[in-house]
Amino acid sequence: MTSRGGNAPTLTTRRGGNRKKKISGRVVVISCFALAVIAAAGTVIFAVRSTTEEARQRREYIANNESKVIKNASIPGRSREEGAYDNDKYHLVFSTDCGAYQRWQSYLMFSSALTVKQPGRVTRIASGCTDEEAADEKAWHEEHVQGRMSSRFGLHLTPHFSKVKDENGEETGKRYDFFNKPFGVRHWMENGEGMGINPATGSARNEDLIVILIDPDQILLSPITENFENDHIFHGGQLDGQKVKHGSPFASKYGFGSDWLRVKEVAGPDSPVLAVSRKEAAERYPAGPPYVATAKDFYPIAVKWTEYVPLVHKIYPHLLAEMYAYCLAAAHLNLPHQIVSTLMVSDTTIGTEGWPLLEDVAADKMCQFGTDVRKAGTARTLPSVLHYCQRYMLGKHFFGKRRLPKDFLTCEKPLLIMPPFDVGAKYDYRIPPPPHRPPGEKKPVPQGVAKREAFMLCAITQTLNDAARFFKHHACQGKDANLGETLDLWDVKDMHTSTGRG
Repeated sequence: MTSRGGNAPTLTTRRGGNRKKKISGRVVVISCFALAVIAAAGTVIFAVRSTTEEARQRREYIANNESKVIKNASIPGRSREEGAYDNDKYHLVFSTDCGAYQRWQSYLMFSSALTVKQPGRVTRIASGCTDEEAADEKAWHEEHVQGRMSSRFGLHLTPHFSKVKDENGEETGKRYDFFNKPFGVRHWMENGEGMGINPATGSARNEDLIVILIDPDQILLSPITENFENDHIFHGGQLDGQKVKHGSPFASKYGFGSDWLRVKEVAGPDSPVLAVSRKEAAERYPAGPPYVATAKDFYPIAVKWTEYVPLVHKIYPHLLAEMYAYCLAAAHLNLPHQIVSTLMVSDTTIGTEGWPLLEDVAADKMCQFGTDVRKAGTARTLPSVLHYCQRYMLGKHFFGKRRLPKDFLTCEKPLLIMPPFDVGAKYDYRIPPPPHRPPGEKKPVPQGVAKREAFMLCAITQTLNDAARFFKHHACQGKDANLGETLDLWDVKDMHTSTGRG
């Protein structure tokens, strides 16, 4: 499979596996009531907001952040290719930091977008780079992503947003890395390549653009567009048709239900949030990535999201603070979401997510299905994303993202060991890797869960190996490229302990 403007990764059918799961946190940004940003030559641009107090907060925010701005922040991702999947109607984005841990995640995301022919542009939003890191990320992205995959794949750099501040705006010395997502997305919408705000209206310049926000530890199994006219299952029933349009955003279902109402006071005494019932809160707002909305809707959500998230974090300083703040923003703006239960697979132990779309695949066939799932030509409706945020294992076949070596994308590093095709039927137990106690303990795995574990193991391992082969093919010319499938994550001792965004 080849791409106009870049060669697609070679898809070699192999026995693969490794297990993934999904977490409830998300990427993000910090700062108080903000409106961020900047652009080339150090000029700070902000969207017009309505009240005197908001204007004061905006000026205060800009004054606090102007010196931290990264000049010439975007690497353009203009499409030079032709064809249906290069439609600039869509823009998929994901938020990261500038570390090596999220570099390989970003490369994997771009690789999956290329493989499934995701239409439109795809942009990595990287927050908090030092000047040296910014230069390195730009050079690496231009050489290995835009230069090898597609000119549609861009990079947008933003300031660091993750420092927690007190009620006086003073830094507390604490961090909440997930601030980077809302603030990074807003920064991109106001300053990114092809983006911007209409100064006369304060709204997104291209209101009809379909914005798709995912997490860095998600890979595409099928393209995401505005059209959900297929076999997807809608949580709470359909709201207003099966297509994203103005006033009708879509998102994946997450398991926190109406819990986000615990922070509803943040929205203020006159907010429409106060009129949202627990039933409506649980049916229309338990939203998480992928978020899909028109820019007309996404920009005001981003503005309110950045306003609410520091306040939510003050009263609820936990992982889900930024997700709760998103729910508040959407509810305040009277933008109930069409929640799609089958948009994602991640947690192998629950009966919802996208698993009903895959349940007809036999246990002894699930691994091979996982290795081939991203190939074009399948007639079945697939979950759009695989979220690999937890650990997956059968027997000693194991995947955990924090055990993948940071230098996986190098000429010297081997590929991952692939599990056997029958791994889903062969094992009804798992053996957790060291330092688990007692060592060698066999933990039972129910048959239905084992089949899902096999899918996650094989799909993510195959995706990583395909991406690494593609990287080595282009980056290791004239050098010895290690193509041996010998890397066993079960035996890896070093783990990434930073929170990151994935």
